[in-house]
This record gives sequence, structure tokens and C-alpha cells, in this order.
Amino acid sequence: MHSSSTAAEPVAGVPLTKFRVPRLRRDMVLRSAVIERALAPAREARLVLVQAPAGFGKTTFLVQLTEALARLQPVDVVWVALDSEDNDANRLFAAICAALAPLGLPWSLPPAAWLAQLQDAGPQARAALGPLLNALAGRQGPGVALVLDDLHHVTDSGALALLDAFVDRLPPEACLLVGSRVAPALSLPRWRAAGELVELGFEDLQFDAAAAAALRELRGLARVSDEQLQAALARTHGWPAGLQLLLGHARDQAGVPTLIGPAAHRHLFDYFAQEVLGELPVNLQDFVLQCSVLPELSPVLCEAVTARADAGQVLESLYRRQLFLSALDETVPVLRFHDLFRDFLQRELERREPGLAPALHARAAAVEPVTARAVQHLLAAHRWDGAIARILQAAPGLLAEGAHQTVQRWLGQLPEVALAAQPELQELLGHCAWASYQYAQADVHLQRAQEGYRARGTHDDRCRLHAVLVLRARAHNSLGALDVSARLLAECEGLPADERTQLALAGVRCWEAGARACTREFLPALQALVERVEDAVARHRADLLVPAINDLYNDFFYDIPGTQALWRRLREACARAAARGPVHWQGLVQASTAWPEFWHGDRAAFAARLEQQIRVRDALHHLPATWLDAFESREMQGLLEGDLVKARQRIERAVEAVLQPPLEGLEASWKRPIQFRAARLMWCAGDADSLAGLEAAMQLPRSASEWPFVEGGRLAMLGRLALLRGQWADAEHLLQAAVQGYAQWRVSSQTGDPRLDLAWLHWKQDRPAAALGLLEDVWQDCLRADTIGAWLLAPPALRGPLLALTPGHWLDRPGVAGLITRIEQWSAPPACPPGPPGPPRPMAVRPALSADDAGDVPGLLASLTEREREVLALLAEGQSNKLIARALDLSLHTVKRHVANILTKLAVESRTQAAACWHRR
Repeated sequence: MHSSSTAAEPVAGVPLTKFRVPRLRRDMVLRSAVIERALAPAREARLVLVQAPAGFGKTTFLVQLTEALARLQPVDVVWVALDSEDNDANRLFAAICAALAPLGLPWSLPPAAWLAQLQDAGPQARAALGPLLNALAGRQGPGVALVLDDLHHVTDSGALALLDAFVDRLPPEACLLVGSRVAPALSLPRWRAAGELVELGFEDLQFDAAAAAALRELRGLARVSDEQLQAALARTHGWPAGLQLLLGHARDQAGVPTLIGPAAHRHLFDYFAQEVLGELPVNLQDFVLQCSVLPELSPVLCEAVTARADAGQVLESLYRRQLFLSALDETVPVLRFHDLFRDFLQRELERREPGLAPALHARAAAVEPVTARAVQHLLAAHRWDGAIARILQAAPGLLAEGAHQTVQRWLGQLPEVALAAQPELQELLGHCAWASYQYAQADVHLQRAQEGYRARGTHDDRCRLHAVLVLRARAHNSLGALDVSARLLAECEGLPADERTQLALAGVRCWEAGARACTREFLPALQALVERVEDAVARHRADLLVPAINDLYNDFFYDIPGTQALWRRLREACARAAARGPVHWQGLVQASTAWPEFWHGDRAAFAARLEQQIRVRDALHHLPATWLDAFESREMQGLLEGDLVKARQRIERAVEAVLQPPLEGLEASWKRPIQFRAARLMWCAGDADSLAGLEAAMQLPRSASEWPFVEGGRLAMLGRLALLRGQWADAEHLLQAAVQGYAQWRVSSQTGDPRLDLAWLHWKQDRPAAALGLLEDVWQDCLRADTIGAWLLAPPALRGPLLALTPGHWLDRPGVAGLITRIEQWSAPPACPPGPPGPPRPMAVRPALSADDAGDVPGLLASLTEREREVLALLAEGQSNKLIARALDLSLHTVKRHVANILTKLAVESRTQAAACWHRR
């Protein structure tokens, strides 16, 4: 049997014992009949659910079932023993990934790169399952049986919804087995109807007469007669835990209550557990009761809690006594109480020695090596100072991994007075809110941290104050409150700062100058940032890059004159860091950006870079922070191909994304800039009707939560709509105002260059001198920066007349001829150019294969496994699932799961769309 019970890589202090397959006692009853019934359907199932109340042997049965599966076919068993710390999406899947680590899966993206953004069951979280599912599907060798034991500890709706999506998309090479006391909130009816669910309940796990007789024999209970055995079965209704206690402590049972339904289990268990405990020597009773505060019993922990130097020998003795203990490691030994027995012991401890438990938790915390468990012990002991110290020690690693909910849970157990007194804790709360894009809530906590650090006033406090001010400034910048952001940055003057804060400050200064479209300030800010990044990379400190390059991979500021060489240097530095070893995903994105090639106008180089950029964005498409850049990448791919419909689809998806969680908090400041891109594409396509759909949004003046360039951008869009309608006077008035705004606030990546539109209007109205005056300014900017991006964002039909208008003597100017050549080499035939006034022209719309991207067929098909390509080829021929199953010698359920994976990987919604992808390869 292949097993993953060997040590896995820990995830933020997760104990490795969570991933060990429990060792069965030699006197455990083998449930052969139940296993035989479940084995065949389990081989084809999507999910095997073992659901029963406590004490029915779910864990034991899952071990026996996976061993039986492994005897039939090669399979690696991966075990996760869940507990209350796994009760959120991030921690649940972090544990799953840690358990899978020993298998050496072919990760397209390491788990650390995407777990950080896994917070709920939203679209980005569901998309995040892609690397995990692809890794499972792409593994060569044995299948994978993933066991999630004690799933009842996971009650968070987001975690369960994400698990539901995971089960839905499991490749045929993997099977999920779940043990739970309650029915999990998953799509059980749908999987049941499809024949993809194997369910075993307490009726299946109940002991019958044969199993009870086997238990009597294995436990050496010859004194129990057949009549007593039958009486015990009747009283317990076959409940294994109750039956074991009843047989093991046979006596006059006249006063023993008959078990009636699962609700009576705990009462009956307590009745007999009291008997079990009473038969132990007093010193062992004390040992067992005191150790009930421990989730796992090791000699070191038990010695600390009980002050007994012989704790290891005592644990071995207890295991031999057949108490309700399971062995996680028999050599150390490491044991775990059955949950039901541990609950009883904790209640009994409180009854016998009220108030002792906190002191025991404190002793355990002093030697507990796993931070998460040490924190829980300290919180249970009300040792707030100790808990805070361990939380502050663990928080940076947890936050980097995306375990914000874990940190929030810990902080939520601290008293308000402790939270209020510690600025470090307020800063942590701010980071947790920031991770969910709750910038307003984050600012509340960060402001409290700021006040606390300032009041204490030590050197270290002033360093932290600096970091908090920078983070607050970035939040207000994203929310459009630039005056507040500038004030916060001004407060940073004179404060000490560590390297990370210095780099973060350099990045925020770039955003601040860029948001104000201030070229004079942006250029030195970017220069300072690039030099710091290059220095950090040279010293192998790639960990410092994250706060520095935060979101600067977006194309907002790549057209600013004088920045092209700096952007390339920043990209190359990040690429060097990525080549040396793992870097944060933001470094990967920055290292792959293609925007410098676009603005320079090198079509071949841009096409090659863009492919790399899209591959990286696709691998990270579960991260909300990459969405806008990913959609913009697809938009530019459409422009490169002359496919304006494809380009528009991508930007319209971006508009939808900013209205959905978790980005909806940014709607006020980000929605219109994205709409500008959509409007610019409508202008390029000459689609007056679609552009008119944005007219109401563009007529609203810029709000206080929007960047300054928005005012000029909206005027440019209204002017272009007037051009398409033939309203020349209105168009001229609006475009002149837009040009004036563009001179002060230019972000042409979003709005385009209104000078070209106004020049075209002058040309149409036979005013060449006015047109040339505007073109003179455009050419001067292009020459200074050696870029042609503004021309490439203009409608193709507009470029021709304006280039033809260029006087011949201008070609003698150094560089102009080369720029024009690059523009002409880039240009493609327009899909539907703007023209003279008249009825709006319909767009030439080709049917889209999906809402995502069915046009990128080669890259999407490359993500399929060889078997999935075989299934898709037959599907494209029109064959049904039954015919495909017959042709490939597969079960019908396996074919259905392959088809589901194909639809997911191709990002399409139907078999017809998938077939279209195959035919277009």
C-alpha cells in the first residue's frame, strides 16, 4: 500500500501528525462485509462519505477501506485529520496541500503562490483550485485517495462551498473520502443522482451479532456469554463505542439505560466512561484527566502537564489497557483520545478540580512546539501576554500564506482591553481587513495602530508608525482619496524605516505621482524604486520586493515619457530574482510584463512577451489583484490580432469583476477607468450604440473618490460619441476640454490620446493647420519617449489619414521615419472604422466560445491531459458519453468527470463550445 503517512512539509506550523494515517490496533474488528459492499462503487465514485455519530468507528473504517482500495489498484493514501483550526477555506486547503506534498505533484504554480488569496468561495477562490486540480490530474503513477477525517469540524460556509467546487472538479485519478458526524453542506443530492456518491451511515457501521462476537474474541472477553452479548447489542443498538464499554465492563446491568437514538450516545458513554475511569488507579486517573487538555498525547507534553517523568511508560500502559486511544506514532509514542472520551474527561476534570484546566493549558503551552496549538493553549489559559507574543511571532508567516482568518480568530478571543492596548494587534487587524479589500475597515485599525505607536514613541515604534502610514497612504490612493494619501506620506518625513518599509514607500510614491499624472514627480520616484529593487535582488533579498512592486505591473503608467528603460530594468530585476528561486507572485507578474514592448511598438517582441504574460496571468487568475491586468492582457491580444470583439469582451469582463466580491469596494474609484477602456474599443469599432450605453456614466462629473485623469477621460469619451453621431460642434468642444485635461493628467493606457481624435476632427472639417498643430505635440512626445503606444490605441482608420497628413519634411527629423514605420508595420485592417456621420454601423461580431476565452485555443488545449484530449476528440465528433466510454474502455462516470474537467480547463459552459475549441485548434 502506498501511503502518505511520511512527514510532509509543514504549513505555517501545522503539526505533521495531522497527515499520518492512523495505526489500527491488532484487536480491531475487520468490517469485511461492509467493505465488500462499498469497495466496487468507491472505485468509481467522486466522493465516499462515511457519516455517523461519535463512536461508530468512522476513522477505523476509512483506514480499512483505503487499505482495501490499495490492494485492488495502486493508490497513494493521503490523510488529513481535521480540527477546529481548519475551519476556513485557506486553512482547509493549506492542510490538503501539505498532506499532498510528499507525492511530488507536478505543480504549475506552487501552493504558496496561490493559497495567500484563498479566503472564501468567490470566483477567484474557485479559480484557485485550478493548479491543485491540474496537479492531481497531471500526476503520473498511482491514483490518489484523499481522506478528510472529522469534516464536522469545518462549518464555515465558504470553506464548504469551496470544497464542493473541488469535489465537483476532481479528476478521475483522485477520489475523496470523508468522515463526518453530520452531513456536510455539499452537493450530495446531485452527486447521489449521478451515481457518483457512496454513502455509509450509522446503519452500515452498526455491529451485528457476528461483529460483536469478533470483538468479544479479539478482546479476550470469554466471560461474556452469548446471552450477555445479545443483551448488549440490544441495549446499544450496535453502537460500537457503547458495545465495547458494555462488554469490557460487564456486571449487573439492570440500572443501565437502553440506548435510544443517537441523542442518547453521550449519556450512555458518560455512564460507562465513568466505569472505565473508576477502574484505573488514582494516579492514572489524574494523569488521564490532566492530559485531556492536549489534542495529542506525547511524552514531552504529558510530562509537562502532569509533572510525571515516566509519561512515556504511562502512555504505553494506557494504550495496552484498550482505552479510547488511537496511535499516531507507536514508537514515540504519540496518542490521541477519541473525541467522545476526551470530551468526557474534560467535563470530569472540571467537576473534580474546578479551575485547574487553565493552569494545565499554560503548562502545555510552555513546551508545545506547534505555534497554532501553543496559541490555543495560551488563549484557553487566559495568558493574554503569552498568547499575544506567540501571535505576533506567527502572524507574518500566516499572513504571507493567506491565513488571515486564522489570525482573526485568535485576535477575536483576546479581550477588547488587550486589543486596544497593543498597536501591533491593531496593525494585524488592519492587515486582515486589507487582505479582503476592506480598505475602509483596514484604515480604522491602522489609524488606531498609528496612534498607539506614536504614543509609545520608541525607535522601533516610530519604524512601525512609518510602515503603517505607508500602508494607509496606499489604501487611500486606491480609494481615490489622494489628498489624504499625500498627507499621510508627508507624515512619514523624518521617521526611521527598515528596508521593507523603504521599498514600500518607494512603490507608494510611484502610485501617488502616477495617480496625479505628475510626470515630473513620477520619473524620480520610479528611478528610486528601480534602484532599490535592483539592490535587493543583488543581495538575494527577493522577500523585500512585495510591498515595493505592489500592483505596478498594471499598465497605468507605462506611457509616461522617460520611463521605458526603467520599466525594463524593473522587469529584468524581478526576472533575475525569479530565476534564482521562488518569489512572491507579484514578482512573477512583474517579470513577465509585456507593456514596454507595446508602448515601444515592437510587434514581434510584444507578441512573444504577451504570450508569456498571459500564461503567468492564467496561472494566477484566482488572485483578484491580477484580474485587471489579465483582462487588459487579453484586450491587447485582441488588438494585436485585429479582433476588436475579443478585446471588448475582455474589458467588459473587467467591468463585471470590479462590481463583484472582493473588488466591489473599489467600484467607486476603479469602475470608470475600466469603462474608459471599453469605450475606447467601442470608438475603435465605430459602435455608437454600445458607446451610447455608457453615456450616462460618462456624463457624471469626477467624484472625490476618483483619480484626476477621470475628468479628462470622460470628456474624451463623450467627444468620441459625438463624433460617431456627427455632432461636430459638440465633439470639438468636448475634445478641446479633454485635451486640456490630458495636458495635466495623462493616463492614455485607459483613455487613449484625445489629441489624435481632435486632430482627426480638424482634418475631417478641412482644417489641416489645426490638425498639424496637435500632431506636432504628439510627435514630440513620441520622439522623447521613443514610443508609439498612443497611436496604436487609436482607431486604425484614424491612423491612416493622420499619418498621410504628416508633412514630408517632418520625415527628415531624426526618429520620425522610424516611428512611422513601426506604426505602419503594426497596423491591421480595421474591424469597423469610424467614419462620416450617418446611421450607426453594426459591429461584425463573431460568436464567442465562452465568457472567458475560447479564442486562446492552443494554450487552453495544452492544459488538457492526454486522456482528456482523447475524450474531447470523440466529443467533437458528436459521440455521447456512453459511446466515448465504450470506445476508450472507461466507465460512464469516469467519462463524465473527464468532460467536466475539460469544460473547466477550456473555460466553456457546454459540450458544443468545447467541440468548437477542438475544431479551431
